[in-house]
Amino acid sequence: MNNILFATLDLDVIINNPVNVVLAVILVDIIALILARNNLVGQVIKEWYNKFTFGAFVADVSSITFGIYLSLLLFKYVIPEHIIPFNLFYFIISVVVIQLIHDLTFATIVKSYSEKQNNMVDVFKNYIDENDWKILIVDAIMMITSVILIYLFYYFDSVIIYTLLALSLYFAMFLIY
Repeated sequence: MNNILFATLDLDVIINNPVNVVLAVILVDIIALILARNNLVGQVIKEWYNKFTFGAFVADVSSITFGIYLSLLLFKYVIPEHIIPFNLFYFIISVVVIQLIHDLTFATIVKSYSEKQNNMVDVFKNYIDENDWKILIVDAIMMITSVILIYLFYYFDSVIIYTLLALSLYFAMFLIY
């Protein structure tokens, strides 16, 4: 386990394979969809997917993907490799820190909106009221799971990745609608 967490990864390979990143995030969001559809999570997340359907899915996938790529950008252009090497452990830490900053900032912005200014914001307000601090934990789990999948996909042949992507998008449509 120690070797897996701290083995240096090729940052450019991950950055230059966005399909691996998007596939990982889509698979994680499919899990969220399955949980929502089977009433295993709060009511507001189910409302989120029922009300905004594919838009909710795209918003979730985009948000997680953005956090991951922000972490990759930091490792590529800001964090010196000799100080913090790019490995699975630091990749996970960085995406969770970015996610925490995002969630807390986003919650502050959402709470500043008045009711009925934006339909999505209204649902997010209810989501914050329903789940409070648990959102931070769930989102961290989603980020960590995405990074672990990206790490696994690092070793997959591209034909497998593209097949999994096609299957996951196909399956997601049935869960969304």
